[in-house]
Amino acid sequence: MLRRKPRKIVLESGLYLWRVHHRHAASGCSEVFSAFAARRERTNLRIVFPETTEHGSGFPRQAGVVVDYSAPSWSLNLNLPSAARLLIELALSGGWDADCGREHVIDNGYLFLRERRTSLNMFGS
Repeated sequence: MLRRKPRKIVLESGLYLWRVHHRHAASGCSEVFSAFAARRERTNLRIVFPETTEHGSGFPRQAGVVVDYSAPSWSLNLNLPSAARLLIELALSGGWDADCGREHVIDNGYLFLRERRTSLNMFGS
């Protein structure tokens, strides 16, 4: 599978590289958002959006779009720089240290965002 080259985004806290990809696994499919500080050489933030009966992805027609069917439902296009900014800033405010060199994995991005629902209001989701 061909991986996309990471995209750059500049935040107040520095320069970050990020990308989105679809992952197939025995446990099911998921959309994965990955980011790292440009001064680091490997991904150390990974947010997984697993496909379940309550959560879905737009794959294959809308790769990178994730949907939470729980009321109130919302969707987020992970391919947009505004979504990358949101996810990186929420992870930083939630304790992710971009300089630690260890991978920080959020196994369920839907729950992560649901717990921070007020941040989603900026997207009209």
